[in-house]
Amino acid sequence: MINITIIDDDREVLKLMHKCVRESVGDKKGISVAGYQQPGLLLKEMDKRKCHILISDIDMPKMNGLEVAKRVKEANPRVFIIFVTAYMQYAIDSYRMDAFQYVLKTELQERLPGILCRLTDMIERNRKKYCFIGTESQKEKVFVDDIIWIKKEKNAKYVTYILEKGNYTERTSLEKAVERLSDSAFVIVERGCAVNLRHVMGIRDCSLYLSNQDTVIISKARCVGVKEKLHRFWREEEW
Repeated sequence: MINITIIDDDREVLKLMHKCVRESVGDKKGISVAGYQQPGLLLKEMDKRKCHILISDIDMPKMNGLEVAKRVKEANPRVFIIFVTAYMQYAIDSYRMDAFQYVLKTELQERLPGILCRLTDMIERNRKKYCFIGTESQKEKVFVDDIIWIKKEKNAKYVTYILEKGNYTERTSLEKAVERLSDSAFVIVERGCAVNLRHVMGIRDCSLYLSNQDTVIISKARCVGVKEKLHRFWREEEW
């Protein structure tokens, strides 16, 4: 299930956005759409309904869209954020939040359908990719999107795939493991470690904070390059 959440304090605009979203996804199965006027109610219900795509107005009283998005992203670092605004100047702030896209309200019906179509297709495509990990006699089917990061201890013959629901080991090199996954989201950040950029919650200096609360250090030699790949991935590469 892909959960799309819309928030706008204006009831009529919310209705228009809800209608536009429903028309955008058409008859695609496995998509749930929910609308909120009050940020507080949305935040209270996040534990019950995980948000995969957030479509939010920016200029709202009490709690603006930037703050709402920050709180939602803390609960689900992998959420895609689309800001809808009537004011061009907010576009700059939306990019500071690493928003997936921003849409002017005057362009809502022209731009939102295409954005949502590509985004939902991408999410479904990533969910279906899988590989088999393990020994020749015993292999496990693992969805590529569920792999958070891969590590290889110094002089070890095995790599370890770290997932939320457990770890898997396989006798191979880190480079070959990444190559076999054939997914641009996986980036080697230092000699014994590769991360799935979809699971990166945040970055500070040369430290990556992942969705399972692990912290991975980027080597100094790779730091600039990894940061560039991460920001490009957040904003453009998934298109």
